[in-house]
Amino acid sequence: MTNTKYSISAASRIIGKSRATVSRHMSAGKLSFALDHDGNKVIEASELIRAYGDACNFDREERKGAPATPKPNDVTDDSLATIKKMQEQLTRQYVSQIEHLQQALDKAQEGQNRVTLLLEQRTGETSDWQTSLETMSQKIAKQTQAQIEEIQTHHNKELNQLKRALHNERQKSVWKRLFG
Repeated sequence: MTNTKYSISAASRIIGKSRATVSRHMSAGKLSFALDHDGNKVIEASELIRAYGDACNFDREERKGAPATPKPNDVTDDSLATIKKMQEQLTRQYVSQIEHLQQALDKAQEGQNRVTLLLEQRTGETSDWQTSLETMSQKIAKQTQAQIEEIQTHHNKELNQLKRALHNERQKSVWKRLFG
């Protein structure tokens, strides 16, 4: 440790956090700082150790600013908020689709009930109405199953897109997140 005072950029390299995070911590009072002769904010090494402990790696700064490799699991607050909004939007869409399917199922059940009543009024053709009822029940079941499978397929596609977006966000470098 040759230097005892560090700029915001150097401090961010030492603790492995972004400049924005260091600035926020300074503004919030979590991290003390002083002003140098040019009016720039500087942070003492002892203050970095006090605030961040084992997260400090002064060797990173001794290598003259070689950026720390970003952790693949680092996700920005903006990314999380975007993902949460997408999840909420998908949830609303799925709830709407479920309600639509429930209404369609209710209508189909009403139709089936009407057909049953009509068929029960017939007296001499018992086998015909039973066959018709069974055929109609099978058609309704197939339609309902097809709609459910379509929604599940759509849901799985959307979920996979969200997973890919999250994975891509996790893979972005710190520089791409800040400036890309």
